[in-house]
Amino acid sequence: MAYSTSNSDDLNVNKNQSIGLRETNTLTNDQEKQPFSTFRAPALPNSLGSGTALAIGAFATTLTTLSLSLMQWRGVVITNVYVANFFFVAVFGLLITAQWEMAVGNGFAYTVFSAFGLFYAGYAAILTPSFGIAAAYGDDLVQYNNALGFFMTLWTIFVLTFLIASIPTNVVYIAIFFLVDLGFLTVAASYFAAADGHAAAAVRLQKAGGGFCFVAGLPFIPSRYTNKQLLMALDPAVYDEYSKKWSELPKDEQGWIARAKEVSEILSRDVVKRNAENKAPFAEVALLKHAGLLKVLGPKKYGGGEQPWSVGYKLIREVANGDSSLGMLLGYHLLWSTTANVVGTPEQADHAQDLIISNNYFIGGAVNPRDEDHKITSDGDYIVFNGFKRFNTGGVVSDLTVLEGVYEGTEHHIFAFVKTQQFGIEFQHDWHNIGLRLTESGSVKINNVRVPWVDALGWSAEKKELIPEILTIPFATLLLPTIQLVFSNFYLGIAQGALTAAAAYTNKNTRPWPYAGNDPKKTATDEFYILERYGNFHAHVNAATALADRAGDLVSSIYATHTADRKSLTPTRRGELAEEVASVKVVTTDTGLRVTSGVFEVTGAKATGESVGLDRFWRDLRTHTLHDPVAYKNRELGRWRLLGEAPEPTWYT
Repeated sequence: MAYSTSNSDDLNVNKNQSIGLRETNTLTNDQEKQPFSTFRAPALPNSLGSGTALAIGAFATTLTTLSLSLMQWRGVVITNVYVANFFFVAVFGLLITAQWEMAVGNGFAYTVFSAFGLFYAGYAAILTPSFGIAAAYGDDLVQYNNALGFFMTLWTIFVLTFLIASIPTNVVYIAIFFLVDLGFLTVAASYFAAADGHAAAAVRLQKAGGGFCFVAGLPFIPSRYTNKQLLMALDPAVYDEYSKKWSELPKDEQGWIARAKEVSEILSRDVVKRNAENKAPFAEVALLKHAGLLKVLGPKKYGGGEQPWSVGYKLIREVANGDSSLGMLLGYHLLWSTTANVVGTPEQADHAQDLIISNNYFIGGAVNPRDEDHKITSDGDYIVFNGFKRFNTGGVVSDLTVLEGVYEGTEHHIFAFVKTQQFGIEFQHDWHNIGLRLTESGSVKINNVRVPWVDALGWSAEKKELIPEILTIPFATLLLPTIQLVFSNFYLGIAQGALTAAAAYTNKNTRPWPYAGNDPKKTATDEFYILERYGNFHAHVNAATALADRAGDLVSSIYATHTADRKSLTPTRRGELAEEVASVKVVTTDTGLRVTSGVFEVTGAKATGESVGLDRFWRDLRTHTLHDPVAYKNRELGRWRLLGEAPEPTWYT
């Protein structure tokens, strides 16, 4: 099924209106709380279907046919025949779709489509004899042509405003509005020339205007697709049955792990097909919601599972076993959903948990620290974010987005939650990588996104200053080792999934080597080298799992011990955690890459077939292990072991 982003990335201008955490909560407080199993559409990209295609087709078809007459192709000079296009294609098509765009919050597309629909309606009325407009001028062609010149001149000015507004979007739309404006301008000039008695010049200007409009109509339809404004996704309804099946949250760790295993098994059934199709994971996120996995860490008073991070990490691992991308999305969500618990005040943390858990929201994050920080300015009771991030995992399918940037005139950072579906968040839909294809990790532009000062996590809204006892202590840096362990656990899940899939293939399809001399084997499972490799892979994955579980327990212990008294976490204890997590990162990276590439040695040449899909494990793992060089983790561990130096907290430590 196709979901349209309603042109929000290209027919969109910067609106100085955006919704922050408080405002988002206001939207939901008046609604009845939803049970955890109820699917709340995860920011389906303003989707009521692909309505924009109708408007674009109507515009292009009508403009192109009118242009042919203006250029007098095949001797056609009378345009009345196109009244049918003007009224019944352009007017209805554009005006109906304009309401569609307004319903999904795309104000600029609404304005453009409405304006051109009304233009065509007016132009058609002039050409329609029953309206008597042309007849009213009688034989006074000078006045008639001057009036038409004024009509086209005013529309030229109106289209110029669209051209200016399109500058922040893309070259295709800038070119379209530029050419339409030139076309309208030269047609207006042709009417004035006719009024002044310059018939030959009028014809030349008319043909030039037709040429500009003809060229303008050509890129309109293909531009719709080259700019990735049509997202493909499974219909979330495909997983609706699980909203009833999983009517209650699991009660304990084993129950949560069992639930994650079920989700993993469901996802694994068609993961190869979905991976190849590279569709946006709206339906898959809906499945995570149905399962309640997004709530595992949340407080019970708001409908969460109130489990420790050690359980959350195991769920990430289990889901990644069946679908790497969804394991990654779950991991990032769990990290972002607890952001306020680490860098916010207790009141902000409670408010955020109520908002996220009560509504079963999925969280994305536009935080990638390798890019320039978002710039944050103050505007009265609001802060305003502006910037660009090359990576924004899960943002397209999220309900809320975490933003982070540097406040003007300082070196201090601010985190805040904002509603994802708003004018100022423009996803570029450019995630076309070899791995983790279903994570929607492409780039995003942040334009004038406004957030109430009260939602600036860890900051005083009154003083517009950070709160030192919240943000200048080691506890405030816990998001970094926490997410690094998220990475390691879905690496581990990917390696486990590769082993599981490879073993199933070997048992069913791999053939023994026939040229083994005096010791031929009847089955592949009798081959020494195959048994040796599987045994070695199994041992290393098990060892990595034990190390990851130990680190997960340490993370849980630190949060349990220090959340109520954040100041009690010492730099030394924080350093010990960082090195434990770094050890896991090194081992899971090395083991994961070795296993995901090595499984081909024990499955055979036919296992490289696209339909088998064994390559996805290596592609997924290789893609994310480039996130931050593991060599630096080795160096950190070396300094810790050799010199007793704990690493200084950074965005990756």
